[in-house]
Amino acid sequence: MTMQQQQYPRTSGLAIASLVTGLLGLGLVAVICGHIALSQIKKSAGALTGKGMAVTGLVVGYVTIALVMLLMVPMLFIGARAWKKGSDRAGCIMYQRNVQQAVRTYEVANRLKPGARIDWGKVTLPTGTSLTQPCPAGGAYVISETIPSVGDMVVECPHAGVPDKHEPADHHDW
Repeated sequence: MTMQQQQYPRTSGLAIASLVTGLLGLGLVAVICGHIALSQIKKSAGALTGKGMAVTGLVVGYVTIALVMLLMVPMLFIGARAWKKGSDRAGCIMYQRNVQQAVRTYEVANRLKPGARIDWGKVTLPTGTSLTQPCPAGGAYVISETIPSVGDMVVECPHAGVPDKHEPADHHDW
């Protein structure tokens, strides 16, 4: 009588990997390993075990992916809002600079002094710039009727005093 070697089923390495990576928060890896492990276990005709670990890894992996997605949506909105605020501030400062340069050019070309009245009909504004356009963040600009002293602004934004000031950090030589 010959002794037959009894073969015991072994546990799928991918099932273990699915469970471990799922518990480590690597959701996508857990899902991939879990699906491959389930497929291999099914095809092995009993030679591989670990279905429970693979399913647990899949569940934890999918939950991790769902949580990451749920947390990303608010972060995207926060990021978009911060970008919009920065964009509004940059657009506002660019408008102030364009009008300021146009007034300084008008001042020099007409040999005027600070305090002289500005004839806005003679001031050449850059293309696309209008004295009636609002601040990108909302609100109307306050526009001086006289040429300001160097360092003072021709245009004041209604958001100049708020925390994300809509004014250049340094305009002492404007």
